[in-house]
Amino acid sequence: MESWEISFKIRYNYPFIQMSGRYPGVRISMWCVWDREMVHVPLDHEDLMSELENYARSIDRVIDNYKFSNDGIVLTMRCSCDLLDSMWNIAERNHVVQVHPAIYLDGWGFFKVISFSEEDTKKFFADLSKLGEIELTCKRLVHTDAVPSTIWIESFFSRLTDRQMEALVKAFDYGYYVSPREITTDSIAKSLGISRSTYEEHLRKAENRIMEAMIPYLKLFKAGGKKRGELITSNMLTSKVN
Repeated sequence: MESWEISFKIRYNYPFIQMSGRYPGVRISMWCVWDREMVHVPLDHEDLMSELENYARSIDRVIDNYKFSNDGIVLTMRCSCDLLDSMWNIAERNHVVQVHPAIYLDGWGFFKVISFSEEDTKKFFADLSKLGEIELTCKRLVHTDAVPSTIWIESFFSRLTDRQMEALVKAFDYGYYVSPREITTDSIAKSLGISRSTYEEHLRKAENRIMEAMIPYLKLFKAGGKKRGELITSNMLTSKVN
């Protein structure tokens, strides 16, 4: 079965798109899962943070918490999809899967989706065109078996260098992550012909970047209220996905 990975940008009357237009060059990232929206804003943009707070308050969507990352602030608020005809809603009713995160930059919303039929794709873009200006930036054929890999590899691994990936894979293959550990970083470094300090630097950077990419998904998963041991069924996905 064939599917398509589609990237596009759109400009219309949507709060986060409008906010990004008022802060040129400031990248706003959003993850939307179940009943939570997680928004990442770069550091040193107090005016934008204040506007986000006022917006959340004006629509009665409480900001649950604030977290500081290495390069910004992450805030979590209750989902606003029930108040707006957002891209998320249009994707759901046209059987199109959103690939997170959405990016809002310079007055545009940048999105990536997976579509499983040309008919759904045409309906999806027909609905989007009613909102405002839209521009297709990329469309490529992806086999259905590769869709999960396409989504997760893009999200988790795109920032890793070749040396960081090698360091992480070697650590796993040699038993560094089992308990008790079966090997030291010094031994792995010697097998690669590099110093221990160099290897550990590559490994730590790889671990940090994987965690930075994964934690937003984990927080959203936790905020969604799924109980330990509970299986996610197709009915749950249908009822909860925004």
